[in-house]
Amino acid sequence: MYILIIFLPLLSAVISGLFGRTIGTRGASILTSSCIVLSFIISCLIFYETTLNVSPVYIKLWRWFDSELFTGSFGLQFDSLTASMLFVITSVSALVHIYSTGYMEGDPHIPRFMSYLSFFTFLMIVLVTSDNYIQLFIGWEGVGLCSYLLINFWFTRIKANKAAIKAMLVNRVGDIGLVLAMFLILREFGSLEFSIINNLLVIGSESSNIICFLLFVGAIGKSAQLGLHTWLPDAMEGPTPVSALIHAATMVTAGVFLIIRSAPLFEFAPFALTFVTIIGALTAFFAATIGVVQNDLKKVIAYSTCSQLGYMVMICGLSHYSTSLFHLMNHAFFKALLFLSAGSVIHAVSDEQDMRKMGGLIGSIPLTYILMLIGSLSLMGFPYLTGFYSKDLILELAYNKYYMAFAYWLGSLSALLTAFYSTRLIYLTFLTNTNSRKETLVGVHEPSLNILFPLVLLAFGSLFIGYGGKEVIISNVIHPIVPGYIKIFPLILSLLGGLLAIFLYSSNVSWRMPMTRGVYLTFYTFFNSAWQFNYIINHFIVRNVWRFGHKITYKVIDRGLLEQLGPNGVSRVIINLTQKMSNLQGGMVFNYALIMIFFTTLFISGAL
Repeated sequence: MYILIIFLPLLSAVISGLFGRTIGTRGASILTSSCIVLSFIISCLIFYETTLNVSPVYIKLWRWFDSELFTGSFGLQFDSLTASMLFVITSVSALVHIYSTGYMEGDPHIPRFMSYLSFFTFLMIVLVTSDNYIQLFIGWEGVGLCSYLLINFWFTRIKANKAAIKAMLVNRVGDIGLVLAMFLILREFGSLEFSIINNLLVIGSESSNIICFLLFVGAIGKSAQLGLHTWLPDAMEGPTPVSALIHAATMVTAGVFLIIRSAPLFEFAPFALTFVTIIGALTAFFAATIGVVQNDLKKVIAYSTCSQLGYMVMICGLSHYSTSLFHLMNHAFFKALLFLSAGSVIHAVSDEQDMRKMGGLIGSIPLTYILMLIGSLSLMGFPYLTGFYSKDLILELAYNKYYMAFAYWLGSLSALLTAFYSTRLIYLTFLTNTNSRKETLVGVHEPSLNILFPLVLLAFGSLFIGYGGKEVIISNVIHPIVPGYIKIFPLILSLLGGLLAIFLYSSNVSWRMPMTRGVYLTFYTFFNSAWQFNYIINHFIVRNVWRFGHKITYKVIDRGLLEQLGPNGVSRVIINLTQKMSNLQGGMVFNYALIMIFFTTLFISGAL
């Protein structure tokens, strides 16, 4: 059963990828969806055995490396963390597979698409079930490769090409940190297995802070934290099911999973934990400010993902890893619901993604409106929905850490902004007067059952998963004792943000007034340009690196030093020697006689 959950997605990916033309579109869709649904059923059994019955399982399959004192094995580790991640990955992936059969209908390359989705799921399962860093790194790199293939699925689009390359290159920066951390762990502990490392930890180890810092660099790239976040919104160029899979259950959660899995290491690295908290809090606030002014429907949800990942990272920095996992689990369901509902809206309005060109859709697609409203309210942390149980707990735990007060206030401001852009999304898309063309508006209709069925199941998850999971995932978390006004403060901020959005976008005042228009345009331009991060990175980092690479490594080293000492230098020396030797062959009898006499004299004198 434990091995089957890994090989079912691999089997469906191989068959659909290699024999897609033979089994056809329908066959590939049924095969891949069935295999992932079976994987979800197995993950439920694993969750019951390892988490509810507190019976972790460790499996050693074969040896990989056996070099002197270092031995590396291919092993599987199924504990409560792995089981929770498997439940999230397989459930969301199964619903995305079913959704894709309806959303991608008519595309000529559906078998290839379904194969990529299954392979993506397989590699994410490899990542979370690994019992050592080498195996984790294989899944880590694998999901990066699959993200490139899926974002670039419509490879004839230039934007998709650039977005896929950007995602690949930005993640390579983070991957360098993970690789260096693995080298240091091997030097420090002599092993890369989690169980051995956890048993060898010593208080006050000098290298712990460096190792954890490098591990976090890897997490920054994969989980799109501040500095290496720029690939995340551009990944929206892929099909909508890809956005849901990357942003809800797989790739972006890999960095948070790495931090949680390495929690024993981080607990011996206080400086690294402080850095983690700072970056997480800044990311939550930074991404929320950008989401407020985005007009692309999918990019608003993408920046909300970045912000929510900041919450998860921030609470990891405060040493509450179970709470981070709980928010990761809750976030997967309402974020998948939001992305897939956005796909339903985009599908209905003839692939239009600009919210300013929508409006008035509540009468045409009321069920999609209800489902998207549930996802948005859960994202806002509305009481007794899934997001409420983890988001409010994160803020309460942050408030209890007085030395990190700024994290609490940044998280609270992010909650206000989250409510603002979530309400803005609902209002501009469904409630305001329509800005769509007549031809588009006439054809708006609810999607097929293949699309609605996963949305309804995700809506149930967004309503009840938080309530059902709090007794299992965070049963060991001691809720802090905080004043009553602190408990209701996030709710007040959410209501304030929502009402502010409705007021601003339904009235003719606010920024339209001459006095406020200049200030509004300044802030709007700054936030809409993502705080100029792309400009800063491109002009001050990428350009200088490119210039250094061209002028130094290419011109001076490759075309200069290496070529002069290498092929060009050797050929030039040989040519000069041959030319000098050829001068001896002048064709004159006098020269030949002189050479013969000279060497004959040398020979006779040597013999004497």
